[in-house]
Amino acid sequence: MKSADTSLKYTLRLIWAYKDVLRNHFSPIFKWYAKNFRTRQIAAAERLQGKNRIEVAFLLTIPGMWKSDYLFQALSDNPKYHPYIVIYPYSVFKGFDKQEIDATIENTRRFVEAKGFEYIIPYDAKHNQWEDIKKTLKPDIVIFTTPYKDIPPQYFIYNFKDTLTCYVPYGFSSLNLFKINYDLIFHNLVGLHFVETEIHKQTATEHSRNKGENIVVTGYPGTEVFLRNDYIPNDVWKPQTVAKKRIIWAPHHTIDGDFAISSFLQFCDTMPKLAMEYSDKVQFVFKPHQLLKFKLQQIWGLERTEKYYRQWQEMPNCQLEECSYIDLFLTSDAMIHDCGSFTTEYLFTRKPVMYLIKNEDFVSKFSPFGLMSFNNHYQGRTENDIRNFIESVVINGNDPMQKQRGDFFDKYLAPHEGKMPSEKIIETIENAINGGMRE
Repeated sequence: MKSADTSLKYTLRLIWAYKDVLRNHFSPIFKWYAKNFRTRQIAAAERLQGKNRIEVAFLLTIPGMWKSDYLFQALSDNPKYHPYIVIYPYSVFKGFDKQEIDATIENTRRFVEAKGFEYIIPYDAKHNQWEDIKKTLKPDIVIFTTPYKDIPPQYFIYNFKDTLTCYVPYGFSSLNLFKINYDLIFHNLVGLHFVETEIHKQTATEHSRNKGENIVVTGYPGTEVFLRNDYIPNDVWKPQTVAKKRIIWAPHHTIDGDFAISSFLQFCDTMPKLAMEYSDKVQFVFKPHQLLKFKLQQIWGLERTEKYYRQWQEMPNCQLEECSYIDLFLTSDAMIHDCGSFTTEYLFTRKPVMYLIKNEDFVSKFSPFGLMSFNNHYQGRTENDIRNFIESVVINGNDPMQKQRGDFFDKYLAPHEGKMPSEKIIETIENAINGGMRE
């Protein structure tokens, strides 16, 4: 097992792989490069006018970054478009366990296959390399699900200068990670960056070097399922002999580093303890961020990490879920978490939710919208806080924040203008093709 890379080593490795010292770190060159990049994308989009079938590649690394079911289906139903998913590896530069990376690719394949969506894994086994899909598949539009560089360079935005590129964020932005969410080189180059609300657009405009010129407010595709009436969730919970309340525990992966907001190490022993304590009344799902396992393997080692995950699978009133969470959300009674995106996403269910607070500077970690979402949570700092939430709010139904959550949903989360996010995204893409991106 390799140890975690140091920040300098990791940075140098990325600079070498992406060759972006000048275009990313020197302002005059960046401005010229970004302007040229977006101009060429506009031209590429307009060349698609009149094309009989437009090839649309969704780039995906891990299941948790997929938020585009309705968008993909809508494109599939339109004879003008041919969408498919490209599955490729994540975290190739961080020294993570290769076996775990390969397992994640297989997990993603099963996830996509279960949805019945067309997919491609462009790995050339003969030459032991990942193919350059720009040359082999030649997509007309590329839709990214992640803005990061922890991927083979041929799948990063630099490789798609003459292609219309779009970004569907993998989380509902709630934290004050303004650079990470809005001002990476990726955000400044992508042709269309779809965001959740007007508040998010304002935040992006304030914090991105391109002043949000590529930002389009569409609503968040990942929560569209909660806004529709046509989805019937699967009951994915482990069968119990008697009916029990259902609670999700969803810890984030940021257990170390400069932005360590995850409370996992504080409550990793508390949560299984409480699960056993309330085994006759409550069943729990351990729903970790998919990168948490990578992090724990580097801190705890492989054996301890596997043992911890295994106990959640083996306890009779508990289970481990590492993939999709839509069915979990819709069939749960409550959630306990410390995830940025879930801070808003779970509010779409209008069910009670608790945020586990790592330390008292947590307020400074939220974006303006994220803080609004956080204020609709019960707050957990101690084991007793969690116990009171389980007993009073979940088991006994004493939920004084219920009306507040409903009002927040109606004001900020309910669909406006009568259009779902997927509809708005497709309208925006077609507008770009028809010349609507020109200044």
